[in-house]
Amino acid sequence: MPSLPPAIDLHVRSRGEGQLVVGIHDLLADGAGIMRALTPLTGTGFRVVAPDLRGHGASPCPDGPWSIDDFASDVARIVASRGGPAIVVGQGLGAAAALALALGHPGLVSGLVLSGVGPRGEDQPGQERWMKVSRAFEERGQHGASRAAEAMANRPDWRGALAQLDVRSVVIAGERDRATPPEVQRELAVWLRNAGFQAVPTGHDVAAERPGILLAAVKHLVSAAHRSEAVAA
Repeated sequence: MPSLPPAIDLHVRSRGEGQLVVGIHDLLADGAGIMRALTPLTGTGFRVVAPDLRGHGASPCPDGPWSIDDFASDVARIVASRGGPAIVVGQGLGAAAALALALGHPGLVSGLVLSGVGPRGEDQPGQERWMKVSRAFEERGQHGASRAAEAMANRPDWRGALAQLDVRSVVIAGERDRATPPEVQRELAVWLRNAGFQAVPTGHDVAAERPGILLAAVKHLVSAAHRSEAVAA
């Protein structure tokens, strides 16, 4: 299990009661958008929690550099403090953090709904693109976004590790996602042991464009878990 970085207190939104669902937003966003997408769950037996990641929204921006494991460890503390495990819904940066969370803290994750990320680390041209983005953010004074982009540039290749991850997952790819094309996300579903894949007619931001798809994926994971428990009994 990765060591935890120094604790920081993330700004967290929380609504509802019941089974825990954690929404993790993308780069340059905050928890408000994914909370809006997942709020309909709160009337159907779910508690939705949506933090602002470090350097985003109302959360602190500690000194860098950061890694994707740092984002995951921040969220791990939130899940543990709320009695996890949780179904974790992540987009882009949030999906990368969700994968790192499931790999580093498997007892805290009961299901994954992912969009906008692939299983591979960046090759050299990809790293250079992310670092160019990081420098542009830094020049504009967006220090949190800059450090997050650097973390994405240096994220690991998860393929071998993902094959050992035993958690139900749904990968949802926007057909018009230019940042992470559908075929890259389909590869993620292939490497995960127990994952479904769905391509939907959206761009990168599935939560904003088709929130109902995320809601259906969460409910699918819960239903699948209940079916397995019934068979085991």
